[in-house]
Amino acid sequence: MVYRIRRLACLAILTLGAVGLTSVPGSADASLVYAVQVGANSPAMDDGDRWPELGASFQLRGGYALPIPFFDLEIEMLVGGQLFRGDTSRDRLPMLWDARVGARGGASWILYPQGFMHVGYGRAFGYPHGAPQGVIADIGAAFDLTAIPYLRIGIFGAYNHMFFADTVETSGGDRDLQWFSFGIQGAFVDD
Repeated sequence: MVYRIRRLACLAILTLGAVGLTSVPGSADASLVYAVQVGANSPAMDDGDRWPELGASFQLRGGYALPIPFFDLEIEMLVGGQLFRGDTSRDRLPMLWDARVGARGGASWILYPQGFMHVGYGRAFGYPHGAPQGVIADIGAAFDLTAIPYLRIGIFGAYNHMFFADTVETSGGDRDLQWFSFGIQGAFVDD
């Protein structure tokens, strides 16, 4: 059952990514967007021995921006890692690697407010009870400054949730992984 869910999730992610990234190039007004996000993460709830205090996050994004009057819609893929600070007596700190597809939209002004949502698949390493994996989703907001041509620099904040495909037992019971991430981002827009 777990393998079937895993295969379906991977197939859905690859299909959405392929459709999203190959259907747009024919549009004359579409722009390529390459971005980097660097920040911190914090647990959404205290979960006993599993939860770290504060960690770091790093993500690379790529996609297409479709201009609509007074609005931009970006279809994007991202890959990244989350390093969670935890018990330093273990060999390594808990870490999560993931790949996601999704969209972000915002008003295309000199100050560029955006909302975004992604879904994908991730795998966590360094936990005392194995390497949990499962579907991961996020929802968040960002605020960029677009005064410099071809460049956007700003801040972001997001709520992330990893729905474990495997049962992971902790002292607090079986729980999914939930955290907030926040930080800075920079994007190059190839018009």
